[in-house]
Amino acid sequence: MAWWKKNENNKGLRPIMTARDEASINKGVKGGFWPLVKKVERSPEIRSNFMVVQNKKTGEIEVVGDQRMGFDTENYDMVIEWTYYYPHCFASPFAAYLIPPDIEIGERVYIEDLIEDIVGARWNQGNNYRLEGCEAIWNGKDLEIQYDPDTNLVEFEG
Repeated sequence: MAWWKKNENNKGLRPIMTARDEASINKGVKGGFWPLVKKVERSPEIRSNFMVVQNKKTGEIEVVGDQRMGFDTENYDMVIEWTYYYPHCFASPFAAYLIPPDIEIGERVYIEDLIEDIVGARWNQGNNYRLEGCEAIWNGKDLEIQYDPDTNLVEFEG
């Protein structure tokens, strides 16, 4: 979401790229990276809400995402009531962080595209937004995500 500030790599940390399909992972391997392969698992906490209203005369629809907004019941019918959905689509059920060959144990890096579904922001209307990227520390086998929801979570009221 462009309207909230994501956790950005503003410390000049080494970026860790994510490959999201077999061909991209193997391309990274041929480029000298080690693929840290992980299953892509959808979190039930990541969600957005919407309703759909339809113009009674023209048939055109409008998607509403803000529960504070009413709609003109004289000219519109609600065709889908308020509901939640998972707003992301990944082509593959697995992905890999491409680990550079010269990474050192204890090195702090920045993951640009998290594989893990971590809630990075909440809106009091029920929408929970996925953290796109964050810092991590290489422990020699895995990347330890450096995100604490108690101190880093962004909460919106509306």
